[in-house]
Amino acid sequence: MRPGFAIALVLRLLTSSLAIVIPLYAISLGSSASDAGEFVVLMWLGNGAGVAAATLVVRDQSASTVAGFGLLGASMIFLGLVAPSASLFLGVLTSGIGMGLPQPFLSAVMHLDSAPDRPFSGLGVYSTALGAGLVLGPLVAYGIERLYGFPGVFGSLALVSTLGVTGAWVGRRALTGRPKPPVPSPSAWSRALRRPGFRRAFAVNLLYSLLLPIFLSYGGVYAEERFGFTPGAAFLLFTLVFLLSVAARFASVRTAWSPGTVLLASVFLLATSALCVGLAPSWPLFVVGMLLFSIPHAMVFPVANFLAFRSVGPEEVVNASYAFQASSGAAEILSPALAVILIPLAGLGGVFLVGAVVAGAAIVAAALRPDDH
Repeated sequence: MRPGFAIALVLRLLTSSLAIVIPLYAISLGSSASDAGEFVVLMWLGNGAGVAAATLVVRDQSASTVAGFGLLGASMIFLGLVAPSASLFLGVLTSGIGMGLPQPFLSAVMHLDSAPDRPFSGLGVYSTALGAGLVLGPLVAYGIERLYGFPGVFGSLALVSTLGVTGAWVGRRALTGRPKPPVPSPSAWSRALRRPGFRRAFAVNLLYSLLLPIFLSYGGVYAEERFGFTPGAAFLLFTLVFLLSVAARFASVRTAWSPGTVLLASVFLLATSALCVGLAPSWPLFVVGMLLFSIPHAMVFPVANFLAFRSVGPEEVVNASYAFQASSGAAEILSPALAVILIPLAGLGGVFLVGAVVAGAAIVAAALRPDDH
């Protein structure tokens, strides 16, 4: 559990930093908000390729983690040292592949390590690590960018990647003797999707995941263009959002609650948050909307993930994890691509308003079975 916590923390620190830094970096080089979105799409396409390589080729948590963090570190050095015009496309793509390689097995492994009397503990620890990484990511980027600019940010992220390699090396003993993760099985996915509890969790997470890249990658750009925030102020705002998120996740590990009720309340706040951001006439309401996002950010993914895993037998958890993660992966590619099309037509505020409609659909999906006991 401890090496898994460390790996999840470092991975999310890197991914959260890159999701915010890459579009801001592209804007600093003269790209429009729409053009910057193309780099976000490229990053998530690389992420999907990394996940596919891990599940189809490597199928080893330690090896895929070492390879992923190694590739992330190399791509960060490349982005920091090579001329921007030559490096951005290649560096963003390879960083996305590095992000994807450690991901597909980690949540399932930690869930299966949960104590019998605390079945949410594995995913609770996993999601808390993700939250801590999200707090540290923009905070690190804020401090380094002020002192050394974007090249310094990429250099610091390269150093962080070495911590991920260390975590994988330490954790390899805990995996000794365990069977390799199974090959992805479409028949197992079909069985999982025939279960109402899994379908509900899958649908809610898919809809939430359509909004996540919008908040992460366009929240900072919108703050700059609409309300005059500096990159440093945007990083600090995200740090506060993620601090609230990790506090909520930490509380969830030790609190008795109804997963269905928490899921429904979280997606309701997601819709409220998107409306506040999209309709904000001034920066205070925009900040309120971003802070409201901290609760769905904290709860939707881990709770939906828990409900999905709980709906299948232990022998099917890893393959169910593949299917569940596909809901996130597909949305994280599709959403930035759609944003590239929508921004010239509706502006950044309009994209968040469309997101409020998507969140409304998530409310309907979450309300289909309001209680899970």
